[in-house]
Amino acid sequence: VVVLQCNYNQIETIGVIFGLFELTFIFSMFWMHPDPQTVFSGMFKFHDDAAFGKLIAANIGAVIMPWMIYFQQSAVVARRLKTSTDLKEERAQTLMGSVLTQLVMIGALVTMAASPKDGNIDSIKEIHEALIPAFGELPSKVLLSVAFVGGSLCAAFVVSLAASWAVCEAAGWDDASFALDRPFREAPQFYACFLGVILIGVFVLLLGVNVVKLNVFIELMDGLLMPMAVGFLFFLSASSILPADVQLVGWRKAVIGCIFTLCTITSLYFGIVGIIMD
Repeated sequence: VVVLQCNYNQIETIGVIFGLFELTFIFSMFWMHPDPQTVFSGMFKFHDDAAFGKLIAANIGAVIMPWMIYFQQSAVVARRLKTSTDLKEERAQTLMGSVLTQLVMIGALVTMAASPKDGNIDSIKEIHEALIPAFGELPSKVLLSVAFVGGSLCAAFVVSLAASWAVCEAAGWDDASFALDRPFREAPQFYACFLGVILIGVFVLLLGVNVVKLNVFIELMDGLLMPMAVGFLFFLSASSILPADVQLVGWRKAVIGCIFTLCTITSLYFGIVGIIMD
């Protein structure tokens, strides 16, 4: 309903407002007062088993999802960003968003680990119980519910729109670029793709699959596919196809190349070894 009735800027605003409630986990992380030494030592603790290896690759895939790159490319077009000022603002917003999303992931992980609740946390109810010491019974339930709704809305918007834009562009349909600013009758192919993606998602969920295992599998595939998607993007950004003032050159090219290589080696090694050992 939101996609059919709102333009891109309105959809983005709704997603950001609800998504901000995920910052709940950052506040709860500091409220739990985890031991800094324990947190630091845990960053370098590895387990020699297939599941842990696949989880490392899946975490990289969860952070650098190939389709998110395509979403941002299409979103830049949809927002009609053209000037150098727009480029600087987009870079700043991307950096801020990257930092915030990682803080949310860290906050959720540290909060659950530092919670006084005994045993494993395997359900939303148990996550709620882990947040009670920080916010209380009712506030933690409300904050957690809205945070999950916000995260789900953002994910639904990004995944479905990225897939719809990609299909329309691959098919050569010219109604995709600014489809969200037009009604259904003026961009029927785009909206048909969007609704198709939603229906496929609903169908998969109705099959009764294990959602946790499905998410880990998808993130693992993202981690294994990341080198190709990000690799092509890296070579494109450093090529002469782009205007000279936006090309990736000098020390920035070297630093990003090293980071990309490190992430690629780590993701492929742990992902493939984890699959083989499983």
